[in-house]
Amino acid sequence: MEKDIYMSISRKSKALLSKQEGLDVDFKLTVKGVDAIDLVAFANSEKGGTLLVGVAETEDENSMQKGKIIGCPVGDKERLFILSKAESCVPPVEVNIIIENYARKPFYRIEIPSGKEKPYCTAGGTYKIRGDGRTNTLLPGRLLSLFVEKQSEIFFNRFREATKELGKNMMNSNSTLQDELYPLLRKILNMEYLVEARLESIQKALNLPDYLSEETVPNLTSLAENIDKLKDKVKSLEKSLSRIDEKLDHCLANKKV
Repeated sequence: MEKDIYMSISRKSKALLSKQEGLDVDFKLTVKGVDAIDLVAFANSEKGGTLLVGVAETEDENSMQKGKIIGCPVGDKERLFILSKAESCVPPVEVNIIIENYARKPFYRIEIPSGKEKPYCTAGGTYKIRGDGRTNTLLPGRLLSLFVEKQSEIFFNRFREATKELGKNMMNSNSTLQDELYPLLRKILNMEYLVEARLESIQKALNLPDYLSEETVPNLTSLAENIDKLKDKVKSLEKSLSRIDEKLDHCLANKKV
C-alpha cells in the first residue's frame, strides 16, 4: 500500500508535473479549488485520474504546458475539506489523499480511481466525465450506457455467485425454478440487445448542431422519443433482473435451512 506522506516528490508526481493537464491529471492552486465536479468527472472516466493541489500551470522553454509546485497548507482542516467533497458526491467518491514534498513546499496528490458505482453525480445532480484536458458534461447516451453497464455487472456477478453456491444438481432437480428462469434469461438477453441498439441510435442522434432549424427540430423530437423508449426498456430489464434475483435469494435461503 502506498504511503501517505513523501518528504520529497514521488516518481508518479514528477511524471504528472512534466506534462499538461489532460485525461488523467488536473492542477489546482489551492484546496478550495477542489470541487465535487472534478471528483465525479474522474470517477466516471474509464481509468480515473489525479488532482495535484498546490500546483500551478506554467510553460517550459518550448512553450509546452506543465505543472509548477507552489505549495499549499496540508493540515487536518484541508484534508477534511477534500473528504467532505468526496462524501457529498452521489454515491460518495473514493479518494486517496497523499502529501508530497513535505520537507519543502508540500502539495496534495489526490488519486481518484475509476468508480465501481458509476454513474456518479454531484449533490445537485450534475453528471460530468473527464475529457482531453477538460471536464465535460456526461451526455444522456453515455449516462444511460453507464447505468446499464453497472446494473448488468451487479446482476451477473450476483447470478454467478448464486449459481456457484447452488450447484448443478440443485438447479437440475428444481424443474419449476428452471422453467421460470429460462424464459426470463431469454427475455433479458433480448432486452440487452435492444438497449444496446437504442443506445447506439441515441449516441448518433446526439451529434447534432448547436443551433435549431426546421431540419433539426424533427431530429430532436426523435431523440427525445428514443430516450423515453430506452428508459422503458431499462425499467423492464430491471424488473426481470429483480425477479430472478428474488428467486435466487429464495433458493439460497432454502439451501442454508
